[in-house]
Amino acid sequence: MSRVLRPTAFFSSCLGVVLLAGCTSSSPAPLDMVATTDDEDRESVGVGSAAAGPGGPDPTPGAGCDELSVELQSALDAAVDAQRLPGAAAAVHLGGCSWLGAAGVADTEADVAIQPGDLFRAGSITKTFVSTLALMLRAEGRLSLDDTVSAYVGGVPRGEQISVRQILNHTSGVFDYTALDEFWTAAFDDPTRAWTPAELIELAASKPPYFEPGRGFAYSNTNYIIAGLIVEAASGAPIGELLRARVLEPAGLAHSYLDGAEEALPGLVHGYGRSRGELVEMTSAIDASAAGAAGALVSTTGDLTRFYRKVLDGTLLGPAEIEEMTAWVDAPLGEVTGYGLGLSRRESPLGVQVGHDGGIWGFTSSSYYAVDKDASITVLVNLDGGDVGRIVDELSNVLITP
Repeated sequence: MSRVLRPTAFFSSCLGVVLLAGCTSSSPAPLDMVATTDDEDRESVGVGSAAAGPGGPDPTPGAGCDELSVELQSALDAAVDAQRLPGAAAAVHLGGCSWLGAAGVADTEADVAIQPGDLFRAGSITKTFVSTLALMLRAEGRLSLDDTVSAYVGGVPRGEQISVRQILNHTSGVFDYTALDEFWTAAFDDPTRAWTPAELIELAASKPPYFEPGRGFAYSNTNYIIAGLIVEAASGAPIGELLRARVLEPAGLAHSYLDGAEEALPGLVHGYGRSRGELVEMTSAIDASAAGAAGALVSTTGDLTRFYRKVLDGTLLGPAEIEEMTAWVDAPLGEVTGYGLGLSRRESPLGVQVGHDGGIWGFTSSSYYAVDKDASITVLVNLDGGDVGRIVDELSNVLITP
């Protein structure tokens, strides 16, 4: 069954996810690939073995990877056709094989084909980046997950009762400002309006909390607007500057930026919605500040695939922080069954995957890593409401032995 969100929830965590039927606890074994090293740095189409890292040998495709490339591209082409999407880009990393593919168009009017390295709005995938920053600061003793929100940010209802941890795992009860019609009316009426975090928090404060802090789970974009302010207060640096210095540059994410917080990179594809069956341009329908730390990241499939691997393999976070990030609370969001600190756990044909989904005006996104299988899949679609979870599962099916 599908989880249908209100049309206003453009940067929800689970836009269009599908609850899988008939999944079992046992997972098929992944295909045996011939390549042996990492190719996440390449922004080009195809599957191949990868360079050993900066300064390493050039990628040399292996026969197994080449065969997989054809199957993955066929699955992506079929998904774009079946969902009548403008276009999509995807990245898959399995063991030593990496593939970057694309299908459809980046601009329907000019009929420009999407390229594998094109930029998309990533929506709520931003939340994992913000949580990573918070956990880095925690490792340095600059904040505690048990600190109250009021120690860093004012104006949050019950901020003296809510912990940083409850903000990051959506157990705070804070109302979601994106559930307010008045927010969307104001945002669409003035697409160039710059929103401050304080304004978004004030909107959320106009409604009662969903529950007492720690007494439930409710996905709320307001939580990560607050989280952005917390990391700024704890670090003394603007979040865009902090993100670049602590995550983007160290992880080699050269094709990502936080929109509205730093200069944009060229190559953002056009994003679309549907109105009465027709595509409507929505790339810049609302100013990026309306998403902020909750969803303003722009990235590529290659960068996002690399990011989740760098987070979960210990490159960016230490063991204690990874343990905190993966302390799951129940989160009944389609096939997403648990939520950690800016991280989702979902069931898939590959078994358990961890990562995040996203949706924002004109775009939907999904990036997951099946750690036990060493299999990463990222799908970015330039249509809000695209069923990216379904595509992740269709690409997952390519990676498993019948």
